[in-house]
Amino acid sequence: MVPILNHLDIDVACYGNHDFDFGEKRLEDLSQQVKFPWVLSNVTRLQEDSDSDSEEVIARGERYIIRNVEGYRIGFIGLAGTDWPSNCQNLPPLRIKDPALVATDLARHLRVSEECDFVIAITHMRLAEDLKTANAAADGLTKVDLILAGHDHEVLHRFAGDTEEDTEVIRQGSRNEDLVRDGVIGEFSGDIRIVKSGTNWRGLSIVRLTAQRLPDRQANIASLKLKQYIDTKSSPVFGALPACPQIHTISSLIQQRIGTLVQQPLLYTHSPLDGRGTVIRSSETNLGNMLADACRAFYGTDIALINSGSIRCDRIIEPTASPLRVKDIIEICPFENPLVVKRVSGRSLHAALETSVSDLHVDGRFMQFAGLRVLADWSREEGRRVLELSLVTSPSAVPEPLVPSQMYTVVMSSFIAAGFDGYTCFLEEKTLVSEEAAVTDSGLLLQIFGHSKEDSNEDNTIAGGEALTRDIERARRAIIVGTHEPDGLPVVSPSLDGRIKFVG
Repeated sequence: MVPILNHLDIDVACYGNHDFDFGEKRLEDLSQQVKFPWVLSNVTRLQEDSDSDSEEVIARGERYIIRNVEGYRIGFIGLAGTDWPSNCQNLPPLRIKDPALVATDLARHLRVSEECDFVIAITHMRLAEDLKTANAAADGLTKVDLILAGHDHEVLHRFAGDTEEDTEVIRQGSRNEDLVRDGVIGEFSGDIRIVKSGTNWRGLSIVRLTAQRLPDRQANIASLKLKQYIDTKSSPVFGALPACPQIHTISSLIQQRIGTLVQQPLLYTHSPLDGRGTVIRSSETNLGNMLADACRAFYGTDIALINSGSIRCDRIIEPTASPLRVKDIIEICPFENPLVVKRVSGRSLHAALETSVSDLHVDGRFMQFAGLRVLADWSREEGRRVLELSLVTSPSAVPEPLVPSQMYTVVMSSFIAAGFDGYTCFLEEKTLVSEEAAVTDSGLLLQIFGHSKEDSNEDNTIAGGEALTRDIERARRAIIVGTHEPDGLPVVSPSLDGRIKFVG
């Protein structure tokens, strides 16, 4: 990413929670290689052996950045969401301060002490906190003129005074179908305060600010015009643009470095694999079923729980004449989540499934699973949405109601086993396979699909011994439906089977 980011002429960036997925030290190393500064205003490091925090910004970030643009001084601040600790494992000891309070304090400082004309916040937090910040910093010396926001994966905008927290609503008071055409939302103007631009290089927001200097030497925004794209690939305008030759060169060099490893053919699929973020975070999908089935079979557990936030391809992988490759598996499961095993009570499992269908399910805590059947009702209040919860020992078995006092073996990512994403119900449950001894989600899939007839050894064993070979073979049988000739690669064709149903 570093060579591409350096080519994009970025002025300032704000850290996000997933920037810390490989630890603060790795992030520091990478951030020092880019040509622009990183800002993070409301996160400070906790001092060792103390509950007090220092003024040091983590990962060598800046508290604020000032840029002079066309005769105007613009102060940039960066705001983290207070939910970061619940969905990022590798954060250093830190304290996240209220983003609205920090925003108003810094806006005053930048306008009064630093003589800034405008204040722009780059944020990585949920829309609810963006709205709270925008409305707290609406005017006067504490005003934040514009919030350029991330964390949520949707493209949207909000005007001053808006209160709509649903990220699937593009514009408060308007129907989405009236706004979008050919991947383009349209053009808007007015007192827009929050702009979110989607994810994975698909969404795009173009903001044009016209500033003016008043007779008293104060400055204001004379006009703000916004154009947004939900999917640039669907836009004829973007389709007609020529490829950037510099980016093409950079990309080619990176691909050469990655080499042939990620191009290794692994498998074929006979059914479209649905990994779309908006779908997999709210309903059963066949891709989630396949991954859960593989994990459950590998460990031989009663149940497998896969938090949907760990599945990141955000697309439908269509069946084609060409095989899926290593790069496709990495795209599906990029985080290399260790898969641990716990002994969990039926009571804790019920609490976990309530968390899965809570109002925060869209942040990735919605579960894909194997070994369970769930009936739930979105219309009921949080904590009372799971109507039925049953154990299914095999596809042909009759579902049996989960017993609150009974213990079940459950494979899950170490992320949720550690209580992240609200799954604190697992913290006190006994660990049977620890993170140190665990296989990762992507590693498991690569081993399942990574041995064709040609590259298997004579006795078809896998490095790691007979037990691992047996476990991998069991996982293969759970999800592989055939062999593709003449290359001998495995074939999958997962389907929906009603593991979770909703009423109401």
